[in-house]
Parts: sequence; C-alpha cells; structure tokens
Amino acid sequence: MMKEKERDHFTGKMLGRLLVPSMVAAIGLAAGDMADAVVIGQRMGATGLAAVSLALPVFMMINVLVHGLGIGGSVRYSKYMGEGKEEKAVENFNQILLAGLTVSAFLAAFGNLFLAQVMALLGVKKDAGMLYEVSREYVRTIFTGMPVLFISYILNYYLRNDDNQKLASFGFTVANLCDVAMNIIFVLVLDMGTFGAALATVLGQAIAIILYLPGIFRKRHILRLQFSGFHIREQWECFRTGFATSVQYIWQFLFLLIINHTLLYYSGENGVAVFDLIQNVSYLILYLYDGTVKAMQPLVSTYCGEHNEEGKRTVCRLGLLWSSAAGIVSATVLCLFPSLMCRIFGLTQPDVMQLGNLAVRIYSVGALAGGVNVLIEGYYQSCEEEKPAFFMATLRGAAVLIPCTLVFAPLGIRWFWFLFPTTEIVSLLIFLAWKKKNYLSDSLDPNRIFRVTIRNSSEDLGKVLGEVEKFCEKWDAKVRQIYYMTMTVEELCLLIFKKGFEDGNSGYMQITLIAMEDGVFELHIRDNAKIFNPFSMETEKVSKDGTYDMDAMGMLVIKQKAKDFFYRQYQGFNSLIVRV
Repeated sequence: MMKEKERDHFTGKMLGRLLVPSMVAAIGLAAGDMADAVVIGQRMGATGLAAVSLALPVFMMINVLVHGLGIGGSVRYSKYMGEGKEEKAVENFNQILLAGLTVSAFLAAFGNLFLAQVMALLGVKKDAGMLYEVSREYVRTIFTGMPVLFISYILNYYLRNDDNQKLASFGFTVANLCDVAMNIIFVLVLDMGTFGAALATVLGQAIAIILYLPGIFRKRHILRLQFSGFHIREQWECFRTGFATSVQYIWQFLFLLIINHTLLYYSGENGVAVFDLIQNVSYLILYLYDGTVKAMQPLVSTYCGEHNEEGKRTVCRLGLLWSSAAGIVSATVLCLFPSLMCRIFGLTQPDVMQLGNLAVRIYSVGALAGGVNVLIEGYYQSCEEEKPAFFMATLRGAAVLIPCTLVFAPLGIRWFWFLFPTTEIVSLLIFLAWKKKNYLSDSLDPNRIFRVTIRNSSEDLGKVLGEVEKFCEKWDAKVRQIYYMTMTVEELCLLIFKKGFEDGNSGYMQITLIAMEDGVFELHIRDNAKIFNPFSMETEKVSKDGTYDMDAMGMLVIKQKAKDFFYRQYQGFNSLIVRV
C-alpha cells in the first residue's frame, strides 16, 4: 500500500480536464484582443495602430477592477466549495456580481462625462488631428460598454470554478471569434473605423454573457442568482485578494502612459505602432501561460480548502511543464517569421517592418521568463497568499520595469526593446532570492494532516482504519470523536466500494484526515467511482423482505453525528467532506 500513498491518481487527470478548455479560451482571447489592432492596422496603417495603443491604459484600468473582483471572488468561491460551504459560495458569487455592476456603471458614466480630460491624460490632444479623432471614438465606446465587459469576465471566472469550464471556454471562444468577425464587417466592410472595432469588442462580450446564462439557471451546477443586499466587507476582502495580481495593471497603466508619451516624442506614430505590435505579439505567448494559470486556479484553490500541499505542488509542476512547452513553440514560430506578424498588422513600410522584425525577435526570447513569472503570480494568488503574488506583480510591473524603461529609452529605438527580457529575467531572480530568504507560508502544520490513497479493497481499508485511529489519538481526539471518525471512514469507504465500484472495476480512493486547530477533525474522500452521493440515500427505504436498508441507516448515523457534511462531483471525481 505504500506505493499507493506516494502516487497521485487524481491531480493530473483533473488538471488535464481543466487545461484543454482554458487553453482554447486563451487562444480565443488572443485572437479577440488582436482583432482590433489587425483590422485597424490593415485599414488605417500606423495611425490606427497607434490609436489602439493609446487606448490601452483604459483597458488596464478595467483589468485592475474586473480581474481583482473576478480572481479574488472565484478563489474564495473555490475555497468555500473545497470546505463544503455551498451557501457561502453562492452568496460570494452574487456579492461580486453586484459589485462589478456597480463599479462598471460608475466608470461608464465617468468616462463619458470627462472624456476630454481622459484623452489629455492618454497623451492625445485635439491638435493631433486624425489621431485624436480615431482615439476618442475608440475610448468612448469602450467606456460605454464597461458594464458588459465586467459582467462577462466575472461570469467566466466563476463558471470555471463551478466545474463548468467547458461552457466558460465555449462562451469565451465564441465571443472572441464573433469579435474578429464583427471587426472585419464593421471596419473593413462598413468602414466604421475605430468605433466599429470597439463596438465589436463590446458586442462580442455581450454574446458571451448570453452563452453563459445556462450555467447559472440550470440546476446541475451550484451558481445561481439571489439578492441578499450589499456586503461591503466580503466584496472588499475578495478584491483585496485579487488585487495582489491585478495590481500589475496599475503598473501597466502607468507604464503605458509613460511609454506612449515617450515614443510619440522620440519616434512618432511609427514607434507607438511597433510598440502596439509587441503588445499583441505578447498575447500569443503570455496568454498560453495565463490560460494555464486559469486551469490551475480552481484546482489549487480547492486543494487549499483541503490543505493538500502535495497536490498544489503537483499542479504547479505540471502547469509549468505544459505551458512552457506551448510557450517555446509559440516563441520559436515568432522568431522565425517576424515579418509575417508585421504584415498582418499592416506595418508594410520597409523601415517600420525592419524595426518590427527586430522588436518581435527580442521580445519572444524574453517572454518565456515572463511566462514563468505569470505562473508564479497565479499560483500564489490561487492560494490566497497575497504577499508573494503582489511582490512579483510589483517587480515586473513597476519596480524593475520602470527603471529599465528609463535606462533603455535614451539608448535609441533599436535598443529599447531589450527592456522586456531584461525586466522579466531580473524580476524572476529578485523574487527567487526574496522568497528563499524572507517568505514563509502560513499553511497548516503538515503533521496535522493524514493522507493515503488506497485501492477499492477491504484489506487496504482495514490497515487505514488503524492508522486513522492512531492519528486521532495523537491529536488528542475525544473517545467519541475517535469512534465516530473511524466509523465514518469505514462506512463511507465500504459503501463506495459497494455502490460506486459495483461493476467490479479497479479504482482508487484518496482519504485525507485533518486535525484542525479548533479540535474538529475534517475528513475528505475523493474517488474515481461512478457518480454516487452516499448522503442522498433514503433512510426510509424498506427492502422487499421488510427490513431497513442498513447502508442507508449507516449514513443516517453519520449525518446525525457529523458537525456538517458535503458531496460534490468535481472534475470527473466524487468528493466528500465530513467534519466530526
């Protein structure tokens, strides 16, 4: 049985189920985010591409808030579900949805009322002529559609954490493909310019919301709408958790303001246009890592609720392996064919294309280190460990990036692009040194956790029951606690063997027992049997010979004596939680 203890039969399969739709969504997101720049570049050349780049700070402002709420809220949602607290999870979802509506409505009104001041902040004044006009139309439309963007992203985060990642991926991918199609129609066919490109972005996310609705109104999943007033504290605590990562968008906001002003001054529209090309190229690499983070997050957050440190490390290791493989392929293609990217974005003038080729190659090499940094941020964010996530985001978004910008900008436009790989590599080295010297996790004492994986056999179970009893005695459990906990493990495991594996197929069961610091013992059981909820058995059911179903009676005793209990079918496996 010792070999079974050392092997994790669940994490790789669960992460694989999450990874495929997340990577599909990441590719769709990259296509959608690049669509505006591609069609505007094809129609309007460097002027249109510069207008998109000048509007990027507005998207950074959106990202700070929507990802702060979405990430923080969904991390807490998964942690609640991992602890078996379904009602608190549902309330959390509704509080974050309400906060997103409120904040986005305010921003939409503010942006339209003070549009002239916003444009001045972005570095574009009326004397810029055509550049000012096309930039203003783009920004105004994005501000107006903010409520749609907020709700779409928040729903996507929660659907992925509600075991509904396929719907989240489908809706997000279809929305971004619709964005691409509408960009072509509005900009290239109807000649609606930057207004058409921004409108396509908003309408694409509106389509996503429509596609997400079955995930809320169908009974098979947990998410549902219910109004329970404003709980400012819950909303703020979730945002604070998410802010550890979304703070990077504040730094990007400041960086974009600095860099757009600088490039306009030294290089004009062409320098800003090539910078926007690099921004879009980054999507083809970093979004692969970001998609992996989105796949990891529900599983890591769930494992946090289970205090499964080994499982978290396995998720991180597999995520790094798979995302790096995809990132290396993408970076290699970009290094081999940089001129193709320039043509796609409408940069066909020889001098601009030469500069673009150089910038793409330099950026692609350094982006792999950036992808590792994205994974590090996402991992600690998923664990609700805000300090290391915030530290990494601050390093690569401000503390290292801005000084590097000041160093490379005076060296000329050809050397400027080295600031990206330099920033990512230096940030990674500083973080690793800081973590090794200063940071200690607040995770539960590992000695308080007993975990074992067994086959569906009574022989293995008999050995485990003795170990469970010794573990409970070690942590000063009361005599009745020891009795009820060993009885609970035995009754549940035997019933799963009987009902879940009734076809005789070989299976595995992961048993985790946690001695909480408040004296409660928390049992988690995960198995790969067919869908089976032991707690749903009818205790009043009478067999044909007039006797009670003893299996159901055993479940009745467990439910009566347990502090609370919960069943969830998650990522293809059954998960049970019982507290005694």
